[in-house]
This record gives sequence, C-alpha cells and structure tokens, in this order.
Amino acid sequence: MPFVRIETNQKFSNKIINDVIIQTTDAIHLNKGDPKTMISVVVNTKVNVGFGGDYDNPAAIVQVLSVKMPVEITTKLTESISDILLTNFNVLPNRMYIFFQEFTQMHLVGWNRKTFAQIVGGADLEALEAARKKS
Repeated sequence: MPFVRIETNQKFSNKIINDVIIQTTDAIHLNKGDPKTMISVVVNTKVNVGFGGDYDNPAAIVQVLSVKMPVEITTKLTESISDILLTNFNVLPNRMYIFFQEFTQMHLVGWNRKTFAQIVGGADLEALEAARKKS
C-alpha cells in the first residue's frame, strides 16, 4: 500500500513523468516487496519548490507513505529515488528531501472501500505482521 508523491519545480513531458512513475514503482516493489498493483505514485511538476531561496534550479520534495519501513528499506529507497530523480529530472541529491512516513494504525488507510484494519483483521502493524505470518 505504498503511496509516493514527487513534486518538482521543473516541467517535463508526459513520457518523462511516466518513466519516473514506472521506475519509482519498480524501486518500491524491488526494495520493499509490495505488489506493483498496490503502489501509487503521483508526480506534480511546476510547483513552488526551492532550496536556500533558489527556485530556478531543479529541486524536489518526495513523500513515501507505507507500512513497515525499517532503516534498511528507507536507505535503499533514498538511494534509488535520488538516482531516478537525478537521471530523469536533473535534480541533484542535495536539492531534494525524501520524507518517509510509516503507518502503524491500519484504520488510517482505506483501499477498495475498506480500511486496512478491516482487510487484515486488526488495528495496528502487529496485526498486519501476524496476518502475513499466517499466509
């Protein structure tokens, strides 16, 4: 159930944006193991993003929200996402922040007309882990 939002101050073609969405989806899938069908990526371009008051040079803000994101995963995703944005958007790694947020309460995320608490049969991350171990 990962959700990724990428915002940059530059404008790009739909092809480049689609490439970033596909590459980011693949990076999440490979590093976290979530099914691609459950990964959502949003890219917003030409937004007001700047570093040190500089709004002209490429910059980006990235948010990654998901369950279970230990340091090993966030470290790998930081490297992968930084490389994707450098290659496709020309954003230097020191001109982006990547914020990770881990959901531990399953009732705070809805999907397919239900909350994850209803889907996994528990209210928190421990219930999700128990459900994964059973399957």
